[in-house]
Amino acid sequence: MRRVVAVKALRPEAPMLLAIAPKPRVEVAPVPVSVPTPVLASEAAASQPAGDDVIPHYRTKMPGSATLRYAVSRGMLHGSGELQWRPQGDQYELKLESKLGGMTLLTQVSRGGFDAEGIAPVRFTDWRVRRSTVAANFQREAGKVSFSGSSLELPLEPGVQDRVSWMVQLAAIVAAQPNLRTPGAKVVMHVVGANADASVWAFKCVGNETVETDMGSIDAVKYVREPRGPNDTMAQAWLDSKHHFLPARATLRSGPNDEGFELKLQDVIGNP
Repeated sequence: MRRVVAVKALRPEAPMLLAIAPKPRVEVAPVPVSVPTPVLASEAAASQPAGDDVIPHYRTKMPGSATLRYAVSRGMLHGSGELQWRPQGDQYELKLESKLGGMTLLTQVSRGGFDAEGIAPVRFTDWRVRRSTVAANFQREAGKVSFSGSSLELPLEPGVQDRVSWMVQLAAIVAAQPNLRTPGAKVVMHVVGANADASVWAFKCVGNETVETDMGSIDAVKYVREPRGPNDTMAQAWLDSKHHFLPARATLRSGPNDEGFELKLQDVIGNP
């Protein structure tokens, strides 16, 4: 298991609206950009609960192309949202959009490819109403992450995700490793936002819970990411086993005074 040093969170952005092992099985083609060769932990070690600052190597199984439609709420405001996942060959595009009364409030887009750790973002953009677009650039050949709105540069950690790709990466890990669906199991990853904020996100499995949606009752596996500071993001995700463990519901909240943001599944188009 490799040793990874956690990156201290910087200016956390508001919530959205979320021994050497054998060569790993990744069920997608590798990203066509040069990436640092990871030092792999054993599969046995990856199956054990990890400390929040230790990130094992996980096997991944990527979902097929799909669009998930959600009811979106933030406090007393209610609208609609859509998560579009488009893998194509060795590349992918992932887009999350939220609307209220026909007006787009948020658009987040992640583009990149795949590597031995799963999803390998190359560029993440974040646009919100009344704000300019900001971006995080994952410079894989240089081994760093740079930002459009900041001169700060961060080291590019193996398996690092952005503020939207974590949802599909979590689904891909849980789909590939059934042992991580048991209460107390953890999935740990670095997550970077477009505002030069970064932290380790450790998702702890709570167990099975039923989620009531427009599609009926969904038997989901719940994961919780506890905040690491007073204004850090708390994330909860209920993963739908019938749709490749993509979120049937998700909530995000940054700090005790934040109203929080919720996604609840309404429809799935495609066969993830």
